[in-house]
Amino acid sequence: MLDQGKNDDALALARAQLLKAPQDPLYLKYMGIALFNKKYYNESVSYLEQSLKLDPEDDQAVYYLASCYEAVFEYAKAIQYYRRYNELTIFGEYKQLVEARIKVLFRQQMDIEAKQALLEESRLDVAKIPSNTVAVLYFNNLGSQHDLDPLQKGLAEMMITDLSKVKSLRVVERLRLEKLMEELNLANTDLVDERTAPRLGKLLGAYHLIKGSFFDLTSEKVRIDALIAQTRTGAVDATTDIAGNVTDFFRLEKELVFKIIGEMGVKLSDEERESILTVPTENFFAFLQYSQGMDYEDKGMYAQAVQSYQKAVQTDPKFAQAKSNLAAAQQAEQMSGRSSSHSPGGVKQALPPPPSSEAVKENVGAVSDRASSTATNVSAGFTPGPSQQTTPPVVTAPLPEPPKPPR
Repeated sequence: MLDQGKNDDALALARAQLLKAPQDPLYLKYMGIALFNKKYYNESVSYLEQSLKLDPEDDQAVYYLASCYEAVFEYAKAIQYYRRYNELTIFGEYKQLVEARIKVLFRQQMDIEAKQALLEESRLDVAKIPSNTVAVLYFNNLGSQHDLDPLQKGLAEMMITDLSKVKSLRVVERLRLEKLMEELNLANTDLVDERTAPRLGKLLGAYHLIKGSFFDLTSEKVRIDALIAQTRTGAVDATTDIAGNVTDFFRLEKELVFKIIGEMGVKLSDEERESILTVPTENFFAFLQYSQGMDYEDKGMYAQAVQSYQKAVQTDPKFAQAKSNLAAAQQAEQMSGRSSSHSPGGVKQALPPPPSSEAVKENVGAVSDRASSTATNVSAGFTPGPSQQTTPPVVTAPLPEPPKPPR
């Protein structure tokens, strides 16, 4: 009945079954699906949550919950349920579509929170910002080689990734900074302004601000400068720098991160130190193309982002993050409805969504071991920033339609 669009008949049958067995997770889910199809999203959530409580392995119920929360503009919950779906589902190919969906929604969530932060700016109390919160601002390219400009974001992203591996620190997401810059109409050069930086730190919810610059000493050598400032006072707590060959760029970045961590007085475990030493790629050109791809994505230029990520992957086929971003950018491009230079004839339609993993797991292996690891995902919060509002916000641009939920 659901497949044929007979949602009212499906509701009647599900209700009759639930009178006999009120705790039947399958028919509770069918109630949720039928209500979702009829766009009664809040009612759908109630049934789907009951179903999921009784059967926490049901990835299909998780997916519909994510779609419900997206439909009512609760993007944070939608993202968390989509992530949970990807951890539970056995359908690897469909994970890419969901991962791309997460990226689209996360950008939208950061846009909303940036607007909300500005509305609440007068009520934000800098004194209440936890002392272990850190924001990494974009670095400035002060050199003559403008082809290195993408590193302004790439270097910041790498440092954010490394600092996020320190358990005692809470690091602000790069996209939160990107959206605030858009709202404040700030250029990259404005981030090092002594008047702008404290305000930005307050809006980001960061106690420490890390900012800096890089420039080419020669065609083969580079220097990176960084400083740590306090949002509350604007005072500079420490400055540090590193210099060396461009070919050693990743080693230089690691050394700089360790210096910054040391200046903040943070003690690292052996595990954290080892994790930070991991490099995403050892190919400088691949990382430069990856950084360019991020910049294109930020601007919504998905076709160009795909091309940059493709170059990064071609240069270093082992560059896992570039591969992941490439797949997500391709899916985001399809969902946005844009045509692509790499897809002649227009946008290719996504493959039909898979059925529930529960229905076929006997043939491909159980997923029960993964359920417990995701039990806390939905209650997990985001990095420091303004509190999330519960009422649907005003969205500046409509999101593309969500993919059809799996059957």
